[in-house]
Amino acid sequence: MKHGGNVFEIEQKYGFDRRCLLDFSANINPLGVPKLYKKMMMDAFDDLINYPDINYFDLKNDIGEKYNLSVENIFVGNGGVQVIFDFIKAINPKKSLVVYPTFGEYERAIRATGGQVEEFFLKEEEDFQLNAEEIMERIHRDLDLVVLCNPNNPTGTLTNKSLLENLLKKCRENNVFLMIDEAFMDFVEGAEEYSLLSQVETYDNLLITRSFTKFYGIPGLRLGFGVCSHPEIKGQLREHGIPWQVNTFGSYFGRVLLEDGEYEKKTHLWLKEETPRFVEELKKLALFKVYPPSVNYILLKLLPSQLDVKGLKERLLVEKILVRDCSNFKGLSDRFIRIAIKGKQDNDRLLEVLKRI
Repeated sequence: MKHGGNVFEIEQKYGFDRRCLLDFSANINPLGVPKLYKKMMMDAFDDLINYPDINYFDLKNDIGEKYNLSVENIFVGNGGVQVIFDFIKAINPKKSLVVYPTFGEYERAIRATGGQVEEFFLKEEEDFQLNAEEIMERIHRDLDLVVLCNPNNPTGTLTNKSLLENLLKKCRENNVFLMIDEAFMDFVEGAEEYSLLSQVETYDNLLITRSFTKFYGIPGLRLGFGVCSHPEIKGQLREHGIPWQVNTFGSYFGRVLLEDGEYEKKTHLWLKEETPRFVEELKKLALFKVYPPSVNYILLKLLPSQLDVKGLKERLLVEKILVRDCSNFKGLSDRFIRIAIKGKQDNDRLLEVLKRI
């Protein structure tokens, strides 16, 4: 398994203190853990002597209120990845269409159930935008499931809602489930213009997964949720789901969603101010083709032929800077990297090192 943010592996391999690493490989909100949540965790410390609510009543209610969802359609898990695996296990697809390049765990989850994977590749010459006509042609009754990520990881492309709604209808006509991973959707201002969360109750062939890890800076907590209205799939999830999937601290996180609107505003303000500045500075280097980001990370293609990604990554590690080598993403060559958008000081540190390179 290869993912960004594996600072423990880098510490063991290179002998660095992981706390000294400037990690651009993981797309985590640089504002860090919300202050309200830190206080809540301290207040809840003595509750660790008890099991969490096995039904996660308060957490689901708060998620439902935040996103205007019916509680009976909400499922929580130990990170968005667990929800993805649980959903796919419940569907048990024999044949699935996955849109690449994308998060590798979709394919792993499908193959874990014994399913086959058909590949649909976003094209570099189309800046990795989803081609509506071509994907519609790939939907047929032999499929059980279509999986895509919106906003997409690692390309940062955002697919508009009308295209997705047409895809959803085509899937329903062919008795195919559509699963959309919206793990980064909270970073998108006006997310309701792109998200299909509001369509879950209308279309029971739609499954949506979300993660709190990235937006709220809590990758170590592991907390995500999924939404589905299909009666049989919900029955499978309830019957075969692992009990106590979320720990005590995670079970109280719903209060942050409802009470810490200031954190959300600060995040969108930071992203709105820092993204265009950082992108323009990266372009000035003439090292990369910079793909326009829609969220908090940027896909870059290395241009100079005398420099390869492996060499660039090693030179950055000497400076204790970690970036995401994208060579293990299907559909991307060994010329691509992905970097997170961090605070101005950290971004300037990366720019300074890249200028020297």
